[in-house]
Amino acid sequence: MDDLELFKKQWQSQDDLPSYKKDDLYQMMHEKSSSIVKWIFIISIIEFAFWIALELLTSSQETDEIIKKMSLNGFYRVSLIINYVVIIGFIVLFFLNYKAIKTTDSTRGLMKNILKTRRTVKAYVWFNILFFSLSFIVSIVMTIKHYINFDTIQFWISIGISIAVLLVIVLLFLLFYRVVYGVLTRRLKRNYNNLKQIEL
Repeated sequence: MDDLELFKKQWQSQDDLPSYKKDDLYQMMHEKSSSIVKWIFIISIIEFAFWIALELLTSSQETDEIIKKMSLNGFYRVSLIINYVVIIGFIVLFFLNYKAIKTTDSTRGLMKNILKTRRTVKAYVWFNILFFSLSFIVSIVMTIKHYINFDTIQFWISIGISIAVLLVIVLLFLLFYRVVYGVLTRRLKRNYNNLKQIEL
């Protein structure tokens, strides 16, 4: 049990509650919430840097030629730009959420910012999963159509295998986001519930 939980139990067990105790509890949760949102911001930057590094490492003249050959060059460039622009937008939102929580000076304001941060994280996770799935499906379909005739059994077998691969990758993404961002958002939710008790 961490210091916050011990402090909260002690705080709840007192009949005559001095006002400074409530302020101390709020301050502890404020600091913890600010730290959690800061980590969300830092992790999102690390994740963004990872994908850029992966893109640079896998990029080559041969890869570009294959993309052009399958008429995916336009789709690839546009999707890459959209993906990076939206992710940068989310990173900016994470930073703004961190600044808002760090500077808030009321319990209700902190609760509102916690809910806002959790919604932003959920939107970020679902954007990444849905955008990746759409890009994967378009790329695979165009690739298979380029190499295999549409009216053959081999085409549909390839589609089936691709769907299975996509499901596995999406499950891995969900597991990653649940472990990394899920832990942080659950802690924010716990802080939110504690703040609701203060307001009662």
